[in-house]
Amino acid sequence: MSRGDPADLALLRLELRRYTTRCDSQQRMIERADSLREVSRLSNTTVPSSLYTTTEARDAQRRVVQAAEDRAKALINDQIAGWLKAEPEYREKHKANMFEEWAGMSGALGHLRTWAQRQFNTAEQNRI
Repeated sequence: MSRGDPADLALLRLELRRYTTRCDSQQRMIERADSLREVSRLSNTTVPSSLYTTTEARDAQRRVVQAAEDRAKALINDQIAGWLKAEPEYREKHKANMFEEWAGMSGALGHLRTWAQRQFNTAEQNRI
């Protein structure tokens, strides 16, 4: 089957439409997610091999990853704010829970582990 065949092009457009719809759905689920684990799971999306060369599919994947990164940063900032508000006797436990959750970020969000650590160090230094 050649790429110029109208039936093949129609199937390719259908697959592209399905993929972009799925990415939009994942993006909305990411915006509602309330844990880093869920955000990390939802951000792992792969482009089908038949759509890999299309810019629309790559843009849809990029939007999902960007939404996941934004949501993860917001959740991390909320965790750090919670740590700052915590009673002194509970801070160590809260800190350990945060670090454990940050260690679970993988895939497209793996680079946020060091970002989260820097944000925490800054908050810790400003608190003292």
